[in-house]
Amino acid sequence: MVSLVAEAVNTTVIGHGIMIGAGFIGPTIGIGLVGANYLAAVGRNPEASKFLGQALVFVGLIEVYGLLAFASTFFVN
Repeated sequence: MVSLVAEAVNTTVIGHGIMIGAGFIGPTIGIGLVGANYLAAVGRNPEASKFLGQALVFVGLIEVYGLLAFASTFFVN
């Protein structure tokens, strides 16, 4: 026999998942763009690859935004 009592849905877990997913979209696209442009620049001028390695600083900055999006989901109820 089917019970007609509806169980409460925990929307907090669903909300946190959506916030983490939406918060990681931007940094993921940003890291992909930096990486693609880095490889294109090295392909044009391979000798400058040691100087272009400084682009990893920008990857670190982009990653901080992803970590902030991850950390902020646990402080929002």
